[in-house]
Amino acid sequence: MATSPTSASSLSPSSSRHGSLLQASDPHGYLGHDDPPAAATAPIAVETLVEHLLAAKRSLSSMTLVLRANDLSTHARQLHEESVILGAQTTFLSKGINDQTKLLMRVRRNMIRVYDAGKREFKHIIKTLDAANGKLENTIEMLRHTKVDPVFRPPGEEPKNLLDFVDENQVDGMRDALKGSIAELQAVQTSFDGDLFRFDNDLRALSKILKPSTSLSPPKSPSDSIHQQQHPPILDLLASLTSHSHSMAEHLTSLTHHFDMCVTAVRITEGGAALARRKAAEDTTSADPVSISGVIAEQESNVSELEPEEKADVVQVVVQDAHEVDEVVADLNAEMQQMEVDFAQLKEQTDRTKSAYVAVTQAFQVLEEIGSRLTGYIAAETEFLERWGAEKQSIFARLEEMETLGEFYEGYGSAYDSLILEVERRRAVEEKIQGIWRKAKEQVDKLVESDWKDRETFRAEVGDYIPTDLWVGMSGPLKRWEVVRAGEGDASGQASEEVMPRQEDGSAVQLSREVVDSARERIRMGMSGGK
Repeated sequence: MATSPTSASSLSPSSSRHGSLLQASDPHGYLGHDDPPAAATAPIAVETLVEHLLAAKRSLSSMTLVLRANDLSTHARQLHEESVILGAQTTFLSKGINDQTKLLMRVRRNMIRVYDAGKREFKHIIKTLDAANGKLENTIEMLRHTKVDPVFRPPGEEPKNLLDFVDENQVDGMRDALKGSIAELQAVQTSFDGDLFRFDNDLRALSKILKPSTSLSPPKSPSDSIHQQQHPPILDLLASLTSHSHSMAEHLTSLTHHFDMCVTAVRITEGGAALARRKAAEDTTSADPVSISGVIAEQESNVSELEPEEKADVVQVVVQDAHEVDEVVADLNAEMQQMEVDFAQLKEQTDRTKSAYVAVTQAFQVLEEIGSRLTGYIAAETEFLERWGAEKQSIFARLEEMETLGEFYEGYGSAYDSLILEVERRRAVEEKIQGIWRKAKEQVDKLVESDWKDRETFRAEVGDYIPTDLWVGMSGPLKRWEVVRAGEGDASGQASEEVMPRQEDGSAVQLSREVVDSARERIRMGMSGGK
């Protein structure tokens, strides 16, 4: 930019692409220098100077940007300080919560192991009960379908089966007791399942609250690192905001110096002050950050008259610097936009930190609530184990009773088959005995017949010579011998101790070959294990 012979000037700070305007310590930039301008300049119209003054006045509206920049940098610093404190607290709480969560997960895993073991055991118990009940039911069906042979029952009685001679109420009572125990086991399991469900809900609620805080954890993979690198660190953003704020303040200082130079140039130009006041009154395009009339009046009262050469220097500097005003204002707007972007990124990160802190504090509260219920969950596990063990013992005791009853029924059915075979065996023995007696009777009958013949021969030969009183009964018949079943002919009429099914004629009953063979086959199958 143009400079006075005594002082360099620029609208923007030395750190920007513009030079420095007038120094604050020498607002006029020409005091104390008598050197003439480096080159002669043509006279500048007062209207031009007034336009430059109005433009400089409008540029001072950028003061709101500078104030906004200062607010952003101050707010950013406060957010950073707050985020540092909250981040430290969040990290501390997160570590404690993670440690407690690990303990809770260990408790849950142990409860799950107990619950799963109970489910597996319950399935095994049901399977065992089904097998035992199925075996008992098969035995009962066998008894139900095994008809009692009529030879073992009184005449005229309705047909019966083996099941008619046992008490089924015992089986029904045992089954009802088992059903009650199973229902109790299911109730115990359902109760414990409800406790597990509530515990899982607590852990899910804790995990859901903790999710927002995971963004503070160190990157666990390259993709996480790349994602974090897309957002500059808060310290870098804070430094950028502070730098932009300082730069914008320097820009505003340069614009203020330029405005002061414009006021001086207008005031020292004939007719400039009046024209400036009139134009300022007509200019309503923007709110006036400063009053031109007030500034001109202040300079008229505080600044001494300038020499012609000094006036020319002032006018020359104003004209040359006026072309850079728009660029400086554009720089201010650009920096303001960048600050808004940086602040938005910084606030986004600090908001995440706040959200993480809120999440961990909420998680801590949830953790306290879970801790107050944890003793109940552990007590539920203990109660489950105790009740489960008690009901198992009851079920196994009844299962043993069921197996014993099933064995008794199997023995009962097998005993009936043995009874059939025993009847058949005894009948066969009687037949053998009768056969022996028949053979003996045949031999006796032969002896009797031979004796009769011998007697007749003896009587024919000597009967006429022997007096009858010499052998009394000589002509009598041979004494008869008979073999009868025990009890027959008993004067008391009492039967023998052995009572066996017999026909009307007293002979042993004969079971059908089919009945005997079926009984013998069932016994054989039972001895071979059903193979």
